[in-house]
Amino acid sequence: MQGKLRRTLDVAYERMKCNSTAASVLAGNYGLCLGVIMGAQACNAMSDEEVAVERAHLAMLAAMHDMKAGGAERSRG
Repeated sequence: MQGKLRRTLDVAYERMKCNSTAASVLAGNYGLCLGVIMGAQACNAMSDEEVAVERAHLAMLAAMHDMKAGGAERSRG
């Protein structure tokens, strides 16, 4: 994977880790990450194996966001 692509994904992943539990924030950041991954695959800048790893990482971040959002909802009562 190219260095600039890796840095772009890392920045996008950091945005996914923000403290906001708003669904719109998650959707925008998720779309950014997925767009970078799919665009890189379409341009042959990432192998199929790299894409699978990055999509798994993205899914894990989305699941962590959902768990955090669920906890925030329960604490508000």
